[in-house]
Amino acid sequence: MPTYPLPDILQAWTTLLGPKPSIGVELTGRELWPVTAEDGTRYFLKRLGPWRNLPPADEARVLRWLAERGIGVAEFMITDGARLFAGAVEDSFVLLPQLPADEFGPDDVLTLEQIIGAAIGRLHRALAAYPWPANSYRERWAEALSGELHLPPDLHSGFARRRPKIAELITGLPEQLVHGDLTPANLLLRRPGTVSGFIDFDHLPTAPRVWDLARYLSRRMRLRWRGTRPVADRLAHIAPLLAGYHHVAPLTADELAAIPALIMIGNVAEASYGQAVATGRLSRRMLPDHHDQLADTIETARWNLDHDQEVEDVVLAAV
Repeated sequence: MPTYPLPDILQAWTTLLGPKPSIGVELTGRELWPVTAEDGTRYFLKRLGPWRNLPPADEARVLRWLAERGIGVAEFMITDGARLFAGAVEDSFVLLPQLPADEFGPDDVLTLEQIIGAAIGRLHRALAAYPWPANSYRERWAEALSGELHLPPDLHSGFARRRPKIAELITGLPEQLVHGDLTPANLLLRRPGTVSGFIDFDHLPTAPRVWDLARYLSRRMRLRWRGTRPVADRLAHIAPLLAGYHHVAPLTADELAAIPALIMIGNVAEASYGQAVATGRLSRRMLPDHHDQLADTIETARWNLDHDQEVEDVVLAAV
């Protein structure tokens, strides 16, 4: 594992942190360190590293735009030298405020899905109004489906049979700036039941807005996060989330029809990515629980393929 001179890097924010801030243990494998300023204010130091989808200045402008519209985000803290980041351009670090968040159990999260859906709807409305290019990328799932997938044989063949129909359903949808990695971990909740903010805006692609909804719901189908109190029905989160979203940002018939296809893409594509990393075909950093997460993702993708009609029925009935 590489080591970084974190105390030296933090000197770029001495005005905020004081000369001797406290640095916590890295969040495992994420190159994200909790930092406590001398006055007790809490931050995160994040390494952007060499892999990035858009320049920090563009991400910072989007975060400022969202904050001005009442969306909870962690904006980059400006260094004492009036920069967005510390370190070299190709290996830079940013300092972010730690947004307030509480832990919720699986049953509690289920009762909040309508509130979460409405918050995502407000996020999308703000992103749709962003007036400048974000200098990111376009998510091209229809084209990507024709590429090689690294999947177990049964999953590969099952998805291949559905591929033409899936490509048809997701082609031609209106596109806008979206979060791009809207997993449950990137959405923060507070008690008694509010969304305090969104984090990890490192992607910000142009894509159908329903990609964010599908990515979130594909993760909610998985089992490991439910711990000792599993939610029996994997589909239980879909209807309330979509109902809350639709109330704020109405979905078209074409978007609703595409959501089941995009949920399947979310599960299958992540299984393929995880398999490629696990086998060394793709050189990326692995978290300690990578293989357990991969097993859960593959099992969920199989379940999704076996119950695709049920997923479609729940989505279409949600609004």
